Amino acid sequence: MPVTRQATLCIAETSVTLPCFFPSVSSVKTNLMPVDYIELLDAAAHPLSLVSAYDIANSGAEHQRRIDCVLKKSKGRGSAILMDSGNYEGFWKGGQAWDVHQFHAMCRTYEHHLCFCYDNQEPRGTAEAISEEVVTSVLRDQEHAIGTVIPIVHGPTELLPAATRKAAEQLYPVLLAVPERALGEGIVARTRSVRKIRRALDELGFYCPLHLLGTGNPLSIIAYAMAGADSFDGLEWCQTVVDHKTGMLFHFQQWDFFREQTEWGTNGVLPYIQSALMHNLKFYGQFMQELRGALKSDTAKEFLERYFLAERAKTILSAIEGGD
Repeated sequence: MPVTRQATLCIAETSVTLPCFFPSVSSVKTNLMPVDYIELLDAAAHPLSLVSAYDIANSGAEHQRRIDCVLKKSKGRGSAILMDSGNYEGFWKGGQAWDVHQFHAMCRTYEHHLCFCYDNQEPRGTAEAISEEVVTSVLRDQEHAIGTVIPIVHGPTELLPAATRKAAEQLYPVLLAVPERALGEGIVARTRSVRKIRRALDELGFYCPLHLLGTGNPLSIIAYAMAGADSFDGLEWCQTVVDHKTGMLFHFQQWDFFREQTEWGTNGVLPYIQSALMHNLKFYGQFMQELRGALKSDTAKEFLERYFLAERAKTILSAIEGGD
């Protein structure tokens, strides 16, 4: 029986329309402090956000108090909060210890709707072994989390379709995550991988939404959403400036070329970086809404061609077909 694509992710007191994008907050390779990004997302009344358990744990007492306050405020307003395991930050800041017990202390203390499991980023063995380890991690972490724990499946690209299917078969998760970097070496290979994973998940007979970790490039989001991914997170929103017309990303210093695209470039209300971030958030909100509309109305091909040159759009469409 064909599986119908899910349009909404229902979590606790709120729901999220799919496909969706969670702006990630991290202390790695960003300009501001994590608390500043979290407060800005709340001030913008953005409906989604991703916070790092590592960053919360390694913030000073005053910043932790502010983070706790703003997460409660955001959750009360209906925004969906996704907590990351912190292993990304733990890797890049390897001088500081980060383990599953510290993660548990954060996810049973700070507000969130969803949180990723404390994942093994380099699993070994078969698809069965990988999925069993994921299931064990999710069940372990769920005992400590306020919200619902989401499985992350790592592993060799060729094993991901089978490993994700086996994990989903046991967990029936509201969302299942795979890191974009594990999908292959280029957008063509990665688009094909997403399609293969989607087909494997659909064999279960129920719809399992697929989240891609570290995907914040708008052009990639279009390709992967058309291939069957449903949810994304990334740091691009706070590392670059987006051109609203093309969806392409540029260095912060080049925002001068795109200031006229939103009121944040001219109203002088916020400092330079914060204004650029609001410019980006406005784009992602509109962009995801239009992408959802295109998928629903079966005009995704036209939406793709709006952002891609004809030959590039053809390449993406061929990659999607290549994953079948």
